[in-house]
Amino acid sequence: MRAETTWPGGRKVVALVTVALELWSPGHWPAYAPMAAAWPLSGTDDTHSTSWAEYGVTTGIWRLLDVLGDLPATVGVNGLVAERHPETVAAVHEAGHEIAAHSWAQDVVPALLDVDAERSNIRRCTDVLRRVTGVRPTGWMSPRATGSRHTDGLLAEAGYRWTGDHGDHDLPQVLPTAHGPVVSLMHSDHSDVRDTAAGPHAYRDLHRELLDQLLAAPGPGVFHLTVHAHVGGRPLLAGMVGQILDHLRASGDVWVATHAQVAEHVLTHQGRTP
Repeated sequence: MRAETTWPGGRKVVALVTVALELWSPGHWPAYAPMAAAWPLSGTDDTHSTSWAEYGVTTGIWRLLDVLGDLPATVGVNGLVAERHPETVAAVHEAGHEIAAHSWAQDVVPALLDVDAERSNIRRCTDVLRRVTGVRPTGWMSPRATGSRHTDGLLAEAGYRWTGDHGDHDLPQVLPTAHGPVVSLMHSDHSDVRDTAAGPHAYRDLHRELLDQLLAAPGPGVFHLTVHAHVGGRPLLAGMVGQILDHLRASGDVWVATHAQVAEHVLTHQGRTP
């Protein structure tokens, strides 16, 4: 980002709240599910870990919508979620949140696909999200944030404006591709999947301290909060998320925005061609 770029209203920090709404394909499940990690079963479907992951679409996302209130979030949605639970995805959209594409399922990682399969995966996700919400997604997050070397170009080719697959800069970057620019927006280094071993209060305090440090430092800065509906949507962690968001609301020098809003702001200030 160029030094002269500032956030709207002269605010020092932009806050990006990311919610992941995920499912795994049949025969797949999250290896980090509590029972899968503690007692893996070889050669059989782990039905408990599958149901643990489904908590996000049945229960967790609704609790997080209540916790978010009037704050906008970007919700990364697997195509499989939109296919199986269209009414849930439509409700998230109608609540005013951005819907971003998040591959077809969590086990469909772009880095493991050839170019044709990846292009087909992008198209399939785009089509189902547009059909369910009536709006074409403009942002993409790969599972594991692991795209291929072709992903940025394929996204630009398909009309996407931003990607969440890169983690090499604090601030948004405009990435050139043969099909036009795509804005790179980092995810958080900290999430409910990785950073709750020290306890929920440590997770809350980490994010509140991060925001305070960004506000005390020279701007511009970006505050990231990443929550998974099947993890952070459970009662105790959702309460911690709510306290982080309350701290965000009380900090006056913050622009809470969707990824799409930040991407368009960056493109406007940097120009359409990097």
